[in-house]
Amino acid sequence: MKLKRILGCVAFILIACVMMTVLCDLLELSNTSNFDKRYETFRNLEKDTVDAVFLGTSGVDRYWIAPKAYEEYGMTVYPLAIESMPTWLMTNVLKDVFRYQDPKLIMIDARSFGQSNVKKENMEIFARRVLDSMEMFSLNRIEAGFKTMRVIHETFEDAPAFDISYLLSFVKYHDSWKDDDYKITNNLGSKEHEYGGFYITGNSTKIQPQEVRPYDFDLYTPLDPVTEESLYEILDFLEDKDVEVLFVDTPQLKDDQEVGRGNTLYKILEERGVDYIHFLSEDQSESLHVIDLDYNRDFYDAPHVNYYGAEKFTDYFAEYLDENYDLPDRRADDSVKKDWDGRYDAILDKIKADEKKKNSANK
Repeated sequence: MKLKRILGCVAFILIACVMMTVLCDLLELSNTSNFDKRYETFRNLEKDTVDAVFLGTSGVDRYWIAPKAYEEYGMTVYPLAIESMPTWLMTNVLKDVFRYQDPKLIMIDARSFGQSNVKKENMEIFARRVLDSMEMFSLNRIEAGFKTMRVIHETFEDAPAFDISYLLSFVKYHDSWKDDDYKITNNLGSKEHEYGGFYITGNSTKIQPQEVRPYDFDLYTPLDPVTEESLYEILDFLEDKDVEVLFVDTPQLKDDQEVGRGNTLYKILEERGVDYIHFLSEDQSESLHVIDLDYNRDFYDAPHVNYYGAEKFTDYFAEYLDENYDLPDRRADDSVKKDWDGRYDAILDKIKADEKKKNSANK
């Protein structure tokens, strides 16, 4: 009798877990979102086929055309990026990186540390993008959920110390089925990213001329406490891994606060002996790494290049990686081909279609 009760309890717990998993899957952010697709694609890549991971924000997925670098250099450098990724969750994302792959180079988007990580209205939104893309009920996701609760509560005392919705997303999205655009097919399961992590948006072919802003190398602005704590946590975590680390500051037109935080970041990295590369345009500086970006053609807004700028950045950065890091040519590797072949053609076809549509609209 006692054994039956135990088995009954175990069965109940298993059924409850399955039900919660299904509910979280059906009632969450749409699985058609770029960040969910990008995370799912990374998880499904053949083991030990990714030699570098580029982690960060929109400063990664709109700049680095990974399939282009693969086609032209044979390097597999995956952009595991989520728009405005919170710095406090980066270590958790890195734990997933090493769970699924064994990269020899980790690149961190410096933009993550220039953005504000403590705006109350944004912290929850940005965190959920990451949490909802991670594997349900993985220990790492549970840890990330509790960390998010702690960080938000410590930053804003009126925020609850415990919020179950960070662990069980259906508590947050339980009414999402009422939305006019809700479809089960957009929420059930996960989908892969057709373009190998590169974010093609409606702005990819948009051209918005930008006014050049001079860069002040003497301006320093402190990192907010959450960002600074996260930075040292990331550096300590990677220090224990047999991996090279490179922080990357992709080209953008920064405001004074972003410039000041960026300079503070570089100073900390120099003190820790961590490599970084700071990209500027020819018009901003005669030093550092200069890319010949055209401010009348290569941006769609101040913080982001369009596809034409992304092509230039990818060409330059791929050559830099090829010259400075021992990344193998994977193009003859059958285990890589199935995941990477054809992705760049899909990108080119999409861009051509968008250009044709835009030209027709302008006639």
